[in-house]
Amino acid sequence: MTSILIVEDDENIRELSDYILSQAGYQVFKANNGRDALDMMRQQRFNLILLDVHMPIMSGLDVLRSVARPGVPMLPVLMVTANRNIDTVNEAMLLGCVGYVVKPFTPEGLLDRTPSADRKAQEPRRVRRGQP
Repeated sequence: MTSILIVEDDENIRELSDYILSQAGYQVFKANNGRDALDMMRQQRFNLILLDVHMPIMSGLDVLRSVARPGVPMLPVLMVTANRNIDTVNEAMLLGCVGYVVKPFTPEGLLDRTPSADRKAQEPRRVRRGQP
């Protein structure tokens, strides 16, 4: 079963995402901030990380920076954001993010992005800082 870690500080969005993905057959785990997410990632392997960009304590980009290591396969990460700032998108993609979901999203919009991100995660990929 595909396991997904949802990292989202907004409880309503976190619970809605959990419901949508659980109903679709995914095994869902949740963290409400980046620091808790990193702790969970150290203890368990996930097939996909659904990561909010803007969070208190530790932003989604800070989480990406923490897990992106030169020459090491990247955890598959799908960013979630209400902000369409091109600099943020570019930085996340350079750090190895496999795609974006823009808030507000529909259940179909989330599910449409999730399988494609999971497929991309199966592809061999090495991420180096500053290189796509």
